[in-house]
Amino acid sequence: MFKFVAFLLVFGVYQCEKTDIKSDEILKGDWTYVGTFSETQNYSCYVCSDFDINKSLYKISFLDGTSYSAKINLLLAKGDYSTSFDKNSTSKSTGTFENLNLEILNKPYETAEDSKFKTLFSEATNFSVVLKTNDNAYDQLTLSSNNNEFLLFVRK
Repeated sequence: MFKFVAFLLVFGVYQCEKTDIKSDEILKGDWTYVGTFSETQNYSCYVCSDFDINKSLYKISFLDGTSYSAKINLLLAKGDYSTSFDKNSTSKSTGTFENLNLEILNKPYETAEDSKFKTLFSEATNFSVVLKTNDNAYDQLTLSSNNNEFLLFVRK
C-alpha cells in the first residue's frame, strides 16, 4: 500500500503544470543593441564591462505579442512579428522568430551599418533569451538566421 501511495504522490508532482513563460512576455520590453557577432568566431565577452547601454544607436521595443517599434540610428521603424518556443526554461528560452514586416517611418540618411542591421533584423528566424543572473547584468536576446551572424541585444 505504501508503494502505491508513494507512486501516486510522485506521479501527481510530475503532472502539475509548470507555468510557462510566453514568448510575447519574454520578449516584451526595451532591448538595446550590443553588436553583430559571427558564430564562427570566439569572443572573450559579448557584453563587456566597458559597454554603455545609453550609447547604443539601435533599440527595439517589443510592445506586445505581435508588434514592435525600433530606432535604427536615425531611422524610426515599426513592424509585426511572430514567435514560437523550441525550448523554454526559467533561465533560457529559444524559438523561432519571424519578422512579418519592417516599415520605416521616416527617410533620413542611412549608413551601411544601418542597412546591415536592418537586413539582419528583417531576416532573423530564431531567437534566444538568457535571463540575467549574478554573472550577467542584463537579460540577453540574440536574433539570428541561417547565416553565421547574429544580433545581440540587452535589457536591464
